[in-house]
Amino acid sequence: MVRYATGAEDKAARQQDILTAALDLYLQDTRRLPSVAAIAARAGLAKGTVYLYFDSKEQIFVTLQVREWRAFIDRVNRFFRSAPGTPEQKVAGFIAQLAGHIVANPSLMRLDSMGYALLAPNLSDDRLLEFKLRFAEILENTGHAVEEALALPSGKGVGLLIASFALTRGLWQIADLPATVRSAPDFAPHPFARLELGPDLLRALTDYWRGAWRAFPAPEAPDPAGFA
Repeated sequence: MVRYATGAEDKAARQQDILTAALDLYLQDTRRLPSVAAIAARAGLAKGTVYLYFDSKEQIFVTLQVREWRAFIDRVNRFFRSAPGTPEQKVAGFIAQLAGHIVANPSLMRLDSMGYALLAPNLSDDRLLEFKLRFAEILENTGHAVEEALALPSGKGVGLLIASFALTRGLWQIADLPATVRSAPDFAPHPFARLELGPDLLRALTDYWRGAWRAFPAPEAPDPAGFA
């Protein structure tokens, strides 16, 4: 039975139902975006109801991207505002938790990977600008938290975060291989086949921060708990 939202809270909950249904379907098959009809059925809604909240499936998934990145960056923000210890210990903790979080929450990188090729070309410039501004705002705010925690000059924090996230995105794309490809006899001896996202991301981020910031003891391993 199709359910109709009435008040503002019900409508906000309905929007979240649509987003959750879309994410569930996408994670079942990340090679393609599910249709609006499939998302509607999963959420228990009529297809037309979905279009009351979103203009297209692309807008649904860009909204998901923003939601997932906002939640992630908010965690990074809280970490730098509350982490104890020396600046070196804070950076080591950040790297360990970032690597652990990415491994434990694959939906973040899977959603991110389709943004440039599949989503952005299908959005109007106004819609794309709206989402980019929202992302830039939360990233800049977290950059300030990094600067305060590490006593950095203005603008340095967001630059370190942008480079860290770009490195994370690139390494994830290289390491994200189907098991059948990774174990293929012709490919298995290649260094790409031996990449392990958590430890390799930990090492790469440590090397980057040591060069861009200053030397510090490397974290021992990714933190499987990620960001609290």
